Amino acid sequence: LYSGLLKRKTDVGVLWRLRRIIKREGIQVVCTIGDGGDRMFWGRLAAKLSGARGIVSTLHSTRNQSGGSILDRPNRWLFGITDAFVAVAQGAARYLVEEEGFPQDKVVVIYNGVDLERYDGAGRERARAELELPPAAPVVCHVAAFRVEKAHDVLLRAAERVVREVPETRFLLAGDGPERPKIEQLRAELGLEDAVRLLGRRSDIPELLAASDLMVLCSYAMVETFPNSVLEAMASRRPVVCTHVGSVDEQVEEGVNGFLIPEGDHEALADRILRLVRDPERSREMGEQARRKVEGRFSAARMVGDREELFQSRARGEGIPSRLYWEPPPRNA
Repeated sequence: LYSGLLKRKTDVGVLWRLRRIIKREGIQVVCTIGDGGDRMFWGRLAAKLSGARGIVSTLHSTRNQSGGSILDRPNRWLFGITDAFVAVAQGAARYLVEEEGFPQDKVVVIYNGVDLERYDGAGRERARAELELPPAAPVVCHVAAFRVEKAHDVLLRAAERVVREVPETRFLLAGDGPERPKIEQLRAELGLEDAVRLLGRRSDIPELLAASDLMVLCSYAMVETFPNSVLEAMASRRPVVCTHVGSVDEQVEEGVNGFLIPEGDHEALADRILRLVRDPERSREMGEQARRKVEGRFSAARMVGDREELFQSRARGEGIPSRLYWEPPPRNA
């Protein structure tokens, strides 16, 4: 809605265009999605001027790529008119309150969710045949844009050791971006052209996960918060090996449904991949544990239900449901 109305970043007229639409359509609750910026500012201000009953902002990140504050000063001016700031994890909520100074009585937690029917891990043989993968080869999947913070260099250095020790292992890297030339060069230098496939942008992530035995995410901490790619792998019954960044530890339980490693540590990454590759039975059990966790806490149905409860309570002029509020952990926790 908003991007089609904005003619330029300083286009003050967007405020009145948004206000007109909100009033014309009888919109009672306005929710901005993303991080602090012009969309968040103009969207909330238009909602206030239109008389909307609820103003909500969902924040998917806990820092920007430069490492600065998530909100600029103009967006902080509007703290008072915002009813709720939605964090996508407990750790993200803590960061917003304790590090960014968000008002605690306005921060709620609604976890991201994943479609359990779309991501179920079924169709392994068919998926492998379509990708021309050996039926019995260990396959590792990685889904991320080819950007510096996704640490593809760490992944490739880990892959070099894994392939040296278990030569039949294959790596599927889905995504694209500005770092691709460097990744291609490093792959060649490490002699991994046959073992590591760069698949480009893909729309068949459920099938890629079905073809795989495990998923890895080795991002640096600069922008990672609560990655959906981890949830998708878990729902697909695949164990995950992730760097211990953002709120990933609310998804991955060490040694139960995956492993957590220090960022930048390619040896630790290789070690955990090899543990799973060499013990298929343990890998399958950890994958089942991952699925059970997603079913219990991270389903799309649960996410939608929580958001509906929040929006409907504001549309009725009621307060925020108390169960959604973020509460700081006890000091001795």
